[in-house]
Amino acid sequence: MTNMEIDRNKAGELTGRTCNGLLEAMDLLTIYLGDRLGLYRALAEGGPMTPRELAARAGIHERYAREWLEQQAVTGIISVDGGADPASERRYTLPPGYATVADAKSPFPIVAFAQAMVAVAGAAPKLVEAYRTGKGVPWGDYGPDIIEAQGSFNRGWLTLELGAKYLPGIPDIHTRLLADPPARVADIACGVGWASIAIAQAYPKVSVVGYDLDEPSIEMARRHAKEAGVSDRVRFEVVDATRSHGDGTFDLAVIIEAVHDVARPVELLAGVRRLLVPGGTLIVADEKVQDAFTAPGDFLERFFYAASVLVCLPSGMAEQPSAATGAVMRRTTLEQYARQAGFKQLEVLPLEHESMRFYRLNG
Repeated sequence: MTNMEIDRNKAGELTGRTCNGLLEAMDLLTIYLGDRLGLYRALAEGGPMTPRELAARAGIHERYAREWLEQQAVTGIISVDGGADPASERRYTLPPGYATVADAKSPFPIVAFAQAMVAVAGAAPKLVEAYRTGKGVPWGDYGPDIIEAQGSFNRGWLTLELGAKYLPGIPDIHTRLLADPPARVADIACGVGWASIAIAQAYPKVSVVGYDLDEPSIEMARRHAKEAGVSDRVRFEVVDATRSHGDGTFDLAVIIEAVHDVARPVELLAGVRRLLVPGGTLIVADEKVQDAFTAPGDFLERFFYAASVLVCLPSGMAEQPSAATGAVMRRTTLEQYARQAGFKQLEVLPLEHESMRFYRLNG
């Protein structure tokens, strides 16, 4: 076999991989349409529908409804009865197992993947410029879809498991959150508020303050807390947590999937340490990356690196000076940041999660 034949084979492999990637990306965009237009919700609530019935229920044009339904059936997301019938008479159903695509509370963040794809695609020209200049892409430049996507990625496990599984898995923290006097909790880089809300729901005595620099995220968090019925014990503020405020008043602080995103992680951690009472604890949940660079990588490592290239590193470099951490923050990197911030102890907690690693910082 000649070198040219070998090269053609390798090129063919990569071509097949990118073709599959293109198809999956296009599927994500059709999922985005289905979510934004309320088509999945209409199918979940209304049962089997013809294109005309879906168009009427969702308020879209019938011809577009038919094309979207046919595509979704061909790609295997929804099912169709009467496939040999005239196009206008076929009836389409969202299978029960796929109904999570219509449920914002689902632990399976299907729509979030589509929203992230749209956000990154919209920011692509700015990413090109950032890579050329060494500057960054501010979080806000990714648009509102990235805010919703980030919240949706973590909503399921936070609302279902943070207060029911993970915090109870740290016995002394669990006991303190149940005890008197009521504990105070700080949720740093809180985003749209799901961790704060989950803690308040699991521990009826505690009060929670969520801090984030992104005003649209804080507005959404306040709305979510009100809808969840915990706004009397949860408040959200647009605040830079690297700066001193409320020193020594919090028993517990949490940072969920955010340390790797900030420009100055040491300053952030130092600011959080000042917030804690003597003996207080910071829990950090961040990406469960490998301990050392390995190529090729597994699914998670590929996902984290792609997220870093497209979002995490550029947004972290939008503010200078920047540590330029990126999403692939190995445990040794966090250990270094924690020591520099003044924490005396860092422990990797024995809590199992598909994509997160949990750290406890004290002192």
